[in-house]
Amino acid sequence: MVGIQGLGGVPEPKPERPASTRERNAEASAATGLSKDGVEISSVAQAAAASIAKTIQAAKVNVPDVRQERVEAAREAIERGDYKKPEIVATVAQRISKYL
Repeated sequence: MVGIQGLGGVPEPKPERPASTRERNAEASAATGLSKDGVEISSVAQAAAASIAKTIQAAKVNVPDVRQERVEAAREAIERGDYKKPEIVATVAQRISKYL
């Protein structure tokens, strides 16, 4: 029977270290109580995050989610049938095609 040697002659990946080595390292870390994983956020990053949070909060307070005048203008345009005009349909199709 013929065996497959990998795709396109590329051998299968091998683990970096044997499992026994990984287990010994994990046991050693647990025994010493030292943890290798951790995250430290600098004071500059914390200040920037606080500044961004304040800016977002101010934006939410000062700007309404719905601009009622735009909603009314769109509703009137739909009722008049403005969006059925060929030139408007072409413009909308062109703008949408940028995202496809």
